[in-house]
Amino acid sequence: MPLSHFTNIQSHFEKWEPVYKNLFEVTILLPTALQQIHPDSKILLMENATSASLPTYPPLATATQKFKYSTRLFLTTPDTTSISETSIKFNLNVNNQLQVFAFRMLKDWFDLGWNNETGELNYKRNLVGDIIINVHDREGMVIRRVTFHNAMMTKFTGWEDLSWDSGTELASLDAGFAVDYWEDQYY
Repeated sequence: MPLSHFTNIQSHFEKWEPVYKNLFEVTILLPTALQQIHPDSKILLMENATSASLPTYPPLATATQKFKYSTRLFLTTPDTTSISETSIKFNLNVNNQLQVFAFRMLKDWFDLGWNNETGELNYKRNLVGDIIINVHDREGMVIRRVTFHNAMMTKFTGWEDLSWDSGTELASLDAGFAVDYWEDQYY
């Protein structure tokens, strides 16, 4: 006689698949000012993105109402309807021209917000891009798509620490983004 968890749980006896955390791809549409400078950026950044966060649901705020000694809570809108922190991690590789291409593309994007070498700043319209993260199943069918609109790079870290003690450790890069709004599509 089969055990109850084989016969009573629909997701098991129907042989439904779990969602795997490693089945995703990241498509980054750089700001217009950088698309001609880095024409292969969409493919190269997709191939080197190793992890991404999907903070799509900000916590709802609460408001209190008191009557004598009792406190009642009510839900209100979130404190913010934008996302100030999301991140993507990238591999760093050197091409045949000795360029660390992912670093260069992302550094150029960061420089649009603030160039540490020249102090140059840009208008928002010149520094926003879009980030599309597709989560798919084992057969490649997209089961969730999150599109972050008006993404602006806020953080650029990861290739700062060097050490003789880390002979097998590979360098990577973390890019942080702020996002005005997003679309979360799931099926």
